[in-house]
Amino acid sequence: MTQRKGISTGTTAQRSIEEAGKIRFNTTTSLLEYYDGTDWKSIDAPPTVSSVSPSNLLSGDGTGNYTIVVTGSGFSSSVTATIITDGGTEITPDTTTRDSSTQVTLVVAKNTANLTNANEPFDIKITNNSGLAGTLADALNVDAQPVFSTSAGSLFSGTSSSYSDITISASDPESGGDITYSLESGSLPAGLSGTSTSSGYVISGTPTNPVSNTTSNFTIRAADVNSNISDRAFSITINAIQFQSFTSSGTFSVPSGTTSVDVLVVAGGGSGGGQVGGGGGAGGLIYRPGFPVTPGGTVTVTVGDGGTVPGSSQTGVAGQDSVFGTLTAKGGGRGGSYEGGGSGTGGSGGGGGNDGGLAGSSATQPTQPGDSGTYGFGNSGGNGYPGQWGGGGGGGAGAAGNNAAASQGGNGGNGKAYTIADGTTSVYYAGGGGGCSDDAITPSNGSGGQGGGGNGGTNSGGGAPGTAGTANRGGGGGGTRDYPNPYSGHPGGKGIVIVQY
Repeated sequence: MTQRKGISTGTTAQRSIEEAGKIRFNTTTSLLEYYDGTDWKSIDAPPTVSSVSPSNLLSGDGTGNYTIVVTGSGFSSSVTATIITDGGTEITPDTTTRDSSTQVTLVVAKNTANLTNANEPFDIKITNNSGLAGTLADALNVDAQPVFSTSAGSLFSGTSSSYSDITISASDPESGGDITYSLESGSLPAGLSGTSTSSGYVISGTPTNPVSNTTSNFTIRAADVNSNISDRAFSITINAIQFQSFTSSGTFSVPSGTTSVDVLVVAGGGSGGGQVGGGGGAGGLIYRPGFPVTPGGTVTVTVGDGGTVPGSSQTGVAGQDSVFGTLTAKGGGRGGSYEGGGSGTGGSGGGGGNDGGLAGSSATQPTQPGDSGTYGFGNSGGNGYPGQWGGGGGGGAGAAGNNAAASQGGNGGNGKAYTIADGTTSVYYAGGGGGCSDDAITPSNGSGGQGGGGNGGTNSGGGAPGTAGTANRGGGGGGTRDYPNPYSGHPGGKGIVIVQY
């Protein structure tokens, strides 16, 4: 039995001493207490509620319980707790446990009425056994949904050729964790696809050029790890690419409101050489995006012809220039032959003839005046092989012509590919012509380069006759041994001018 100054605990004498003092400090509750003649009562200040964890309640699938830890000070030995909606409705937790004078733990079912996102934010109120209470306002949220950082509405409006990848992003205010994205409704433009990544919903690809301006409306859903979701509506407009192809000379009328256009200018290809000739050089090529024009004005367009078959001459004929305003693409160089080398005046150089290994000619396509970059393209022709064995390939806009080898004509250089015609389909232009072989029995003639280059040909014994450069591609003509008349090569392809706006 506990003794106090020689008096037994619980005796009348002890009670009298306690009544005389009336105040004591309770080390269990950390509160001062007074004796009311029957029992000890706290001299109670209101408790303080300083924080709540978690501050965002994640509902998940709505089953189970929320466990909420309330931190503060002055919590009495027994407390009651109340969760208060934004509208003032009180929710009583399923259990309230006073852990210490500084901590209380609440448990409440997730499916409790009124404990929903629509009623947030929630206050937390702790009431001591004295009836005094402390409240933390706006302490809780339920299902703080992912927040989009990408504004709703139009993400892009333009042509397919100007489209680049778009990323839609959101953040998770609850945990900062990963967001999963999905296409909830609607559809993306044809040619585009969406991928959920850690950086956001990435819309990539090349849009299909529509017949008319087309707007695609769609909704993207962002979901966090607890399946809390946010939806946002977006749109992408793909404008129909307008373009005009010139296969003959004429005038381009600039539409009202158009201040710049993308232009492809391809000159005529040179013809191939004869008598084991080299391939014709491709027409010079210019691709000039953002070429300035005057709204409502006109631009003169010239489309160059390909080099023609030279008749009795062995050496090929250069192609003609193509012109759009101040942009001039030089005609392709002529293919060399037994009697002479390739011409040195071509947009792409012609291939060299075979006698003594005549050299192919150089490209002369210039960079256009006033440009900040290189928009003109052309390459040199390949060399012939000595001893009447093969002609070199003509140069293409994208690569030089190949040198000839023993009994083998050089391949023409490849051209360059663009989608300017419809914004989607990639087409090669300005390929060099192939050189021919001098072997009439088992010839190995050079192939034309991608972009309309003609093949070299033999047209005797087992050899194929070769081909001309493709019209409206500016390809160089194939070199030949004896076609169509003795010692003459194949014609070059006509050029083209394409304007996109």
